[in-house]
Amino acid sequence: MNYTIQMPATEIQPFQFKQFSITQDRCPMKVGTDGVLLGAWAEVSQAKNILDVGAGTGLIAIMLGQRTSDAEIDAVEIDEIACAQATENIERVAWSSRLKVFPISIQDYVKTSSKTYDLIVSNPPFFTGGTFSDKQDRASVRHAIKLPHGDLLSRQ
Repeated sequence: MNYTIQMPATEIQPFQFKQFSITQDRCPMKVGTDGVLLGAWAEVSQAKNILDVGAGTGLIAIMLGQRTSDAEIDAVEIDEIACAQATENIERVAWSSRLKVFPISIQDYVKTSSKTYDLIVSNPPFFTGGTFSDKQDRASVRHAIKLPHGDLLSRQ
């Protein structure tokens, strides 16, 4: 006797924080412990200009904005879909006027911007090898394909 179990389609619910929520249904990388910890632990007390490299859902930029009263936070995100979702998430928070998302790679951003930053944060792609996801968008955010570690750590 064969039984077939049909699972209902899963809908990705927004990730709810106390003062904001993160919609993540279109982003290849979802909210994770590493991003939440970076947003909570980054030292922001002296920062006036903050850059978030590889913003994804916008979570880290939003958390840093919540923890500061006057810091200007720029976020760069190369993936157009993730950039759009980060923008939507940012538009829903009370401190959105201090946050901006740029649909550009960090490599191109440093060539076009003369702005300086007190704090630069990133939850970068951390794998350099291994098995790649069949989904190109997911592979590029998990593996250092579009953001090699040398590009992230070098001075221009």
